[in-house]
Amino acid sequence: MKVTRWEDDATVWSGPFYGDRAIQYQPETGPATIAGQIITCVEKVDWSNSGNRDLLLSSWDACYDGRVFLHPQTGTAEDGAPILGERRLVEGVRGYVTAVRDGERFHLVSASRMRKQIYVFPNIGEPGDPKFGDPVALDLDADWVKGNEYFHLARFHDIDGDGQLELIVGTDCWDDYWPNGLEWNDHGYRAYDAAGRWLGGPLRGYLYVFRNSGTLDKPVLEKGVPVMGGDAAYEVYGQLAPAFGDFSGAGRDDLVCGEFWNILHYGARTGPLSFDPARLISDAAGDPLELDHCIHLPCAVDWDGDGKLDLLVGAEDGYITFLRNIGNGEDGVPRFENRGRVETAAPVVHAGVLPSPAAFDFTGNGRPDLVVGNSAGEILFYENAGGSPPTLKKEVMVKAGGEPIRIAAGLSGSIQGPSEKRFGYTCPTVADWDGDGKPDLLVSDVTGFHRFYKNTGAAGAPSFETCRLLTFEGKPLKTVWRVRPAVVDWLGDGQLHYVCLDEEGVLSDFRRASDTALEDKRRLVFETGDEIRFTVDVGGGRGRAKLCICDWTASGRYDLIVGVHARASLPPGPSGAPRNTTGQAGVFYFENVGSNAAPVFAAPKAMRYRGEVIQMAMHVASPEAVDWEGDGSTGLIVGVEDGSIVWLPRGDLSW
Repeated sequence: MKVTRWEDDATVWSGPFYGDRAIQYQPETGPATIAGQIITCVEKVDWSNSGNRDLLLSSWDACYDGRVFLHPQTGTAEDGAPILGERRLVEGVRGYVTAVRDGERFHLVSASRMRKQIYVFPNIGEPGDPKFGDPVALDLDADWVKGNEYFHLARFHDIDGDGQLELIVGTDCWDDYWPNGLEWNDHGYRAYDAAGRWLGGPLRGYLYVFRNSGTLDKPVLEKGVPVMGGDAAYEVYGQLAPAFGDFSGAGRDDLVCGEFWNILHYGARTGPLSFDPARLISDAAGDPLELDHCIHLPCAVDWDGDGKLDLLVGAEDGYITFLRNIGNGEDGVPRFENRGRVETAAPVVHAGVLPSPAAFDFTGNGRPDLVVGNSAGEILFYENAGGSPPTLKKEVMVKAGGEPIRIAAGLSGSIQGPSEKRFGYTCPTVADWDGDGKPDLLVSDVTGFHRFYKNTGAAGAPSFETCRLLTFEGKPLKTVWRVRPAVVDWLGDGQLHYVCLDEEGVLSDFRRASDTALEDKRRLVFETGDEIRFTVDVGGGRGRAKLCICDWTASGRYDLIVGVHARASLPPGPSGAPRNTTGQAGVFYFENVGSNAAPVFAAPKAMRYRGEVIQMAMHVASPEAVDWEGDGSTGLIVGVEDGSIVWLPRGDLSW
């Protein structure tokens, strides 16, 4: 059964440019993590032809705009690792990019889910001054294992040891994954049985070799064949991303593969096109080395200069992790130590991917700080460092019960199935929920449950008690997923209300009865009397909205501002935006034309930035209304899919 995912037909980024509005760190911030975009591929290159360990970072262009960035090495740290400088855009190249050396030059090889070709971007510059010409499209034919496989990552490598470089392609196949071939937003889709067992199958990823009788900049490829892992085609759990090298010191190039889950696989070479069956990469104790998130794309490089080949690993969250090779275990297989995220001396703010910001003055200095959730299930705290425009101090992980908050779906918590076991999609809002004068967190996430984190800290970086679930009618409130809730005191009488989307995706208002209990549910409506829905989709398509309630026009009435994903339909139906207009995530204004006692909302209006409708790729735009510059003017802070957070002043907005 052939399956096509809606993500892979998404509109590539277009519309207004927000890059000049990205919120930055304060100037005196030291090194901080490198920022990729959504699903980041990392590759070591020697850009200047001087022996440096520079890094190329590329991203999934089906979700973003596929730009490629260079971080040049500017020095060497005491531990032998490179010091990386400010990122630079590599013009004219897109997709997941790897490099292949060709004499004194290197070319770039690109894979993308948005096309059925591999591209080679030939280097037409001089050694040490790379420039890339028009891409050469490689149409691949192979003895495919499944036949409907996306090209995930490609690189040239002499896999068989004959002195010639072959094209090696890792693939990704979803045909066996979805139950009955129905995706999470299809009618009739059912993810789990009554016992919580997944009703679909696994993701699958395979590896193929294409012999090249041409040159590296103009390849001529033979029909591809699968790489073997023992007696069967080498296979991992989807999104196979290969790297090769002599990790064990045995004098042979072995194979390391990333996959969708938070693990890496190792295969010792056993023949020209065969390896041992995949086994998990281990830590110093010999236990499986589990990474923070998922969808990992490895790169082989001696990063610390100690003579052993290490791994740098990109991931869905945009970060790069350094796995240090600490030598072989008793079985002769190399072990790795997780040394954390790679940093740059010139960082930009990156809050994971799909960031969902909430603003509140936690420090009591009159400046709003940020608490930000993300796809990895983290919650990050950014203190406002002031300035004009305001800048941020380096982020810290928010803790609850003394441990960093990191929500994960597990094998049965995501409507998209067990592939998403490491996803959290935390969506926080801030309010003094229990009336003790301290700002608390109210959070929903991948599971559709709603969590109350009581603030137990003092001024500064907040800390919280372990979460307690909100309840309604005596049971934990479970609604559609990935919705940022809103808290509002409609009448200014101290009675708080909790606004979210209910289990059917309808905008709903609950009255707070206690710290954890909600009551008196009512569904909010348009002035037509219709209940407020955000899509014609079912299942997981009903969630993802990010809610913000504020008096946007200073009318005395609380309005609604909502960030939605690309498949949202406002109003639901064949003309609804953005699904049937821009085809990208957007921000919408719902004017309250009723009263605070009985709110009624006008038809939503697409918000514009500098005269253009806001378009922010695919997954979601996450707005927060705030007087960010302290001038009495309320604008929007928006979490953008790529991990950046932008400030859109009111003077640049229209609706």
